[in-house]
Amino acid sequence: MAQKLKKIVIAFMLIGSANLLANNASLIDSAKNAYDKANYKEAITIYKKIIASGETSYKLHYNLANAYYKNNEIGKAIYQYQLAHKLNPSDEDVKHNLTIANKHTKDQIESKENYFAKNIESGVLHGLSTTGWAWSSIFTLCFAMLSFALFTIVIKYKKILFWLGSIATLSCIVSFTIGYIALQKIITHKNAVIIVEEVSALNAPTEDAKEQFRLHEGTKVNVLETNSNWTSIQLENGNEAWVKTKDLGLF
Repeated sequence: MAQKLKKIVIAFMLIGSANLLANNASLIDSAKNAYDKANYKEAITIYKKIIASGETSYKLHYNLANAYYKNNEIGKAIYQYQLAHKLNPSDEDVKHNLTIANKHTKDQIESKENYFAKNIESGVLHGLSTTGWAWSSIFTLCFAMLSFALFTIVIKYKKILFWLGSIATLSCIVSFTIGYIALQKIITHKNAVIIVEEVSALNAPTEDAKEQFRLHEGTKVNVLETNSNWTSIQLENGNEAWVKTKDLGLF
């Protein structure tokens, strides 16, 4: 009886999932049509509805970002581009459009970190997704094991197989290390984007706190601490303050 009930529940879940996918496919078409007709507000509403239903992908966030950008909502566009980039860090269209959107931000904050070193680090860590680095580790490990296995059998190419196995082993270690660091950054390092036109950054998480400085939409900040009402942020130059959580897009 329990097994039969379980099968019925699974069947209903599969039917529900199929209906949801079919409905979302229709909504995606509607969103594309609205976008093509320059009805960006309607496209935004539809894409948000799809994401709210539980379906998510870098493409959905990317398309929503494009609609926000066309609707001149730069902060929300950058936030959605960042979400798309987080899901697929190697996609060139996402990176290109994010770069263009960032050029429209008002705040010019000088970073304490070395610009070139930061770009090199970002390029290496985001060269592949964390899944990509994992598959790279597995592939190179298998190749190394195969090379060393053949090393004991094929006498003629012993030297070549040894070096191939050694290089593959080193590549496996490098891929695993980079993937692990990238994953840890995703887990531990939280960022946010200002999604409203302007916010007051305060010296304490209270309405009557003193204003430290003002920030404008699209500015990216580091998140130190957050709750439903207030978020402690840090700028690239090291300055810290509190802003209202509702004014941020956290990623």
